[in-house]
Amino acid sequence: MEKIYNCTNMHCAACKANIERAVNTVDGVISCEANVVTGSVKVVSKDEINDKEIIKVTKNIGYNLKVIKDDEDLEFNDEKSSNKKLLIKIIIGLVLLIPLMYIGMCGMYPNAVPNFIKDPVFVGEYIQLGITLAIIGLFFFYYKNGFLSLIKFSFNMDTLVFIGSLFSLIFSIYLTITHTINPSEAHYEHVHLYYDSAAMILVIVSIGKYIEGLSKAKAKNTIKELLKLRPKYAHQVKGEEIVEVETKYLNVGDVILVKPGEAIPCDGLVISGTSSVNESLISGESLPIYKEEDSKVIGGSTNIDGTLKILVNKEKKDSVLSKIISLVMEASNMNTKLTRKVDTVAKYFVPICLGISLITFLCWLLIPQPLDFQRAFTFGVNVVVVCCPCALGLATPISLLVGSSIFARNGILVNKSEAIENMKDVNVLVLDKTNTITKGELEVEKAEIFTKTLQILDEIYTLEKFSTHPLSKGIVEYLKENKVSPDFIKNGIEPGKGVYGKFKDHKIYVGNIEYLKDINDNLYNEFLNKINNEIKEGLLPIIAFNENEVFAIFYLKDKVKENAKEFVSEAKKYFERVILLTGDNNEIAHKVAGEVGITEVISEVKPDEKDKVIQSLQNEGYKVMMVGDGINDSIALNRADVGVGIASGTDVAMAVSDFILMNSNLNDILNLITISKKIRNSITLNLFWAFIYNIVFMPIAAGALSFVGFTLNPMICSALMAISSVTVCINSLTLFIRAKTKK
Repeated sequence: MEKIYNCTNMHCAACKANIERAVNTVDGVISCEANVVTGSVKVVSKDEINDKEIIKVTKNIGYNLKVIKDDEDLEFNDEKSSNKKLLIKIIIGLVLLIPLMYIGMCGMYPNAVPNFIKDPVFVGEYIQLGITLAIIGLFFFYYKNGFLSLIKFSFNMDTLVFIGSLFSLIFSIYLTITHTINPSEAHYEHVHLYYDSAAMILVIVSIGKYIEGLSKAKAKNTIKELLKLRPKYAHQVKGEEIVEVETKYLNVGDVILVKPGEAIPCDGLVISGTSSVNESLISGESLPIYKEEDSKVIGGSTNIDGTLKILVNKEKKDSVLSKIISLVMEASNMNTKLTRKVDTVAKYFVPICLGISLITFLCWLLIPQPLDFQRAFTFGVNVVVVCCPCALGLATPISLLVGSSIFARNGILVNKSEAIENMKDVNVLVLDKTNTITKGELEVEKAEIFTKTLQILDEIYTLEKFSTHPLSKGIVEYLKENKVSPDFIKNGIEPGKGVYGKFKDHKIYVGNIEYLKDINDNLYNEFLNKINNEIKEGLLPIIAFNENEVFAIFYLKDKVKENAKEFVSEAKKYFERVILLTGDNNEIAHKVAGEVGITEVISEVKPDEKDKVIQSLQNEGYKVMMVGDGINDSIALNRADVGVGIASGTDVAMAVSDFILMNSNLNDILNLITISKKIRNSITLNLFWAFIYNIVFMPIAAGALSFVGFTLNPMICSALMAISSVTVCINSLTLFIRAKTKK
């Protein structure tokens, strides 16, 4: 048995782990999967789930769960509000850092500060302490979380930040107290404290957390946008009356009425009426689908031109849209590889650093010579200061921050930073067709004009000009040299077939081959084979005619993007396989694939089938990049190792995507590979420098060379720590030069 709960205060991977661990202790629970993105908790058990027990065990560890009946009851955490608060803290922190750095660094330029700060020396130190404590107060959650993770022996990034800041603070306070007791023994020019280090790491890491928070908020919009597809109200037919009811109260067997332009609220069967229905957001089919009696309709699709009476034949939880929502929720539940990697490093780095510091202190304290507590404490603190994990904490966020800026300059938005790490492994590229390989707009590929009368062409232009049908735009563009006919009286729609226009003394019809059959069966037989041959070539024929004559046939086509063929050719150098995956029919899919040079085609697939295709490739050992723009792509985009959304597409596709192409330029996919590689290299080099400083200078800081008279004092150690941070920052900033892209 499976049940979903909503948690309003689950914020991070640690929360996820705590909830899963607690729920798994409840008798009968087979598995528990908490989703940080959506705030949902899925529990699977053998028998009936005891809601009270689940809620109780999670409340005991500080989390509030409640049962939800369906997806509409989900409550999303207010990330916007919390991100805003963090941004305010960051701004205040940056403002406070200015005087802190000024007072702390001006020992090198003593004439740059007023005398009252220099003499006595501890005045400036207490000012620094006050500012540092204010910044620590702003970001005290690092201290709280870091301390808790430390005492629970579950070391992570918060532990690194906490230790680095705390020891810098403690040693600085120690020096300040010493200078207060003996002010004559200290001179402003020779004093270097570490208050700035204690404060700076909190602010810098918070910038990375803010960016992460924005990404999480965008990811949550996935479900919100999907839920928007389902209208809140529906027109239910009850006997002779039509009553407006909330969609969530519809049941199997109810009859609803859907008017032109309205979204279909649920899956069902047409029992009367005809219309064209736009299912592109759900199925990926680029053309409107004709619906008549006994046709199936999908909730979330849009009724275009006719009124439909629909029998509800599926519970909402079993509908196509609900399944998409469920799969997106499942596929979006992922951990950040970069975070896990740094957390793993922190798990061993911090205790080793503390252990060496303690051993150093004890060794110098117990060494057979006169007891020198200050010397032992100095060498012990030296180790902590020189090993301060500032650089380790900066290595990833700084590179990601610079990399995100480079992506933005190239028209690419980073939605999920873990995808940058995943890019190194992708070896299969899966492309949607509509709006990805093609432009997504039907244009006239060619036309056959059988009439020589200019007036007729003007009338066809007029009819299409005043039509709201999606296919009219391409014909209007093709006939743009013509003008509006003064004989035009009115127009009308034949749902699922075409449009007609009434002129001064006659009618003109524009539509598909079935419309021609309705008007003149002989003309239908005459043109049927010709039309079918063009359909096989991937073209959509639209016929202009009257009761006795065919005036013109316009062959429409969703044309490929100008650089699509060049892109596919270049992409084959980066990927082992390039696959076209689309909901469109097989003939059109293969025609488009042939034009751009793609040999692998998977067509006529539904959203959940796209997801299965991605899973199948992953099961074969491939790492998959999926590129798409529609809601029908959202599950596959989430499932893929790297999902790339086209900004001209739906908000849902953008929300679930790891990257968003703002310019719809396929070459930006190649830029993704180039820039991501540079960012990964930058992070690797940053981590290398962060560790090499520690490895080289840790033994020296501990006094290993004191027997030859060479020792380091805390000021030098702090400077070395600062150099490691500066190196990391400089290396990250060089990304602006190194990240060359393909235009």
